[in-house]
Amino acid sequence: MSVINTVKKIYTNIPLWLTNSFAPFYYLIPETKRYGRVFETQRRYLKELELLSDSRIEELVNIQFVNLVRHAYENVPYYHNLFDEHGILVSSFKDVRDIKKIPFLTKELLIKHREELIATNIDRKSLQYITTSGSTGNPVGFYVDSDSTMKEWAYTLNLWERVGYRPDSSRLLFRGKTFWAQKNKGENWQYDAFRRELSCNIFDLCEENLEQYCQAIEKYKPEFVHGYMSAINILCKYIEKRPGGLRHQFKAILAVSENVLVAQREYIELILNSRVFSFYGHSERLVMAGECEYSNEYHIEPLYGFAEIVDRNGQTINDDSTGELVSTGFCNKGMPMLRYKTGDMASWSQKVTCNCGRPHKRIAGVHGRWKQDILVNRDGALVSLTAINMHSDVFDKILRYQFYQDTVGEVVIKILPRIGFNAVDETKILKQLNEKTQGKINYKIELVDQIPLKKNGKYTIVNQQLKV
Repeated sequence: MSVINTVKKIYTNIPLWLTNSFAPFYYLIPETKRYGRVFETQRRYLKELELLSDSRIEELVNIQFVNLVRHAYENVPYYHNLFDEHGILVSSFKDVRDIKKIPFLTKELLIKHREELIATNIDRKSLQYITTSGSTGNPVGFYVDSDSTMKEWAYTLNLWERVGYRPDSSRLLFRGKTFWAQKNKGENWQYDAFRRELSCNIFDLCEENLEQYCQAIEKYKPEFVHGYMSAINILCKYIEKRPGGLRHQFKAILAVSENVLVAQREYIELILNSRVFSFYGHSERLVMAGECEYSNEYHIEPLYGFAEIVDRNGQTINDDSTGELVSTGFCNKGMPMLRYKTGDMASWSQKVTCNCGRPHKRIAGVHGRWKQDILVNRDGALVSLTAINMHSDVFDKILRYQFYQDTVGEVVIKILPRIGFNAVDETKILKQLNEKTQGKINYKIELVDQIPLKKNGKYTIVNQQLKV
């Protein structure tokens, strides 16, 4: 077992002063010992993959897929019954192109058949139980292999290295997790020398706290920002008007968990003078994709899982149309999920090659979920938030905003204003939104004192109450 896995079991109960005292000794331990055999093996494997040809990677994907199908049929009751009911022969699977023979797995089916999806040849005690954040309004629980955490970290680190991140790099954390000083002392920030993390409370981003965060950043000088774009955006708005700005230069911003809006990206990169780097993954651990160093397109990690994009009728999409991302994971044998409908919307890149030289499949972007980031106009047509993304200064006097819809063709824009926001700004916003959606949505602005975050600190830009 890795040192870090041993420490994690008791970490949240260790006083901060004690972990900070132990930190210098911890970093004397070789990386292979700190993170363990699973991490080191996976890291080495990923480095080797970078050098393989397109044909060799395709061959490995096919081997992984066929082996996974056989494992699912032989050891997972749900898939054994499913294949028999549909007359699907395991011997008929030759490569990943045969994946279309398998019916989709939905969240509803996962909840209903969770116990039947557990592999019978895997020790149940070795599996970890994980639940999603419930961003769709329906949290889902499932099991993953015990070594999946270190595998996941190896993949994540491999992606972050594209912008210079290393295992010993330091981070400013702007996420929704509760940290020791917050939980035990009611403090709004702490520096954890063991993890090399400056953690800040994003649930209370008042100016007093934001000033404290800026001073802490200038003192501890974290190399990277890691967190939710909505929270980082508010930090940048404070930095923009702060005398002298922020006297620290980050190497990159590692965006996580929320959609990266174009206007947000451009603004944050301007204020912090650093690249925003995003990657796509989810709690189910079925597919992972990271942005390229040379563009904002996402390279799918081929041996982490296989990705498809389908339309609303379940038909495969091969062009640049937006559809639902369907994933088949290769890393979790304890509870394999084949053709799992993620609910996330994405589109394929249509560029033949990428400047980085990687042969991996690429998605042009992940556009959010069918429900969370969609508005419905008066004709019943779906409007993606991406389509109404603002590229102007109309939101400069706004801290946060949220689209709320419970009636077709009617949308309330809840706005948390900054000082100086007035009726002229309201008119500009309404004008641009109407132009974007061709007058087919009736917008109403509502000024509010706060827009609550979710329990995990994430921020929902579209509060969609319609069944879309």
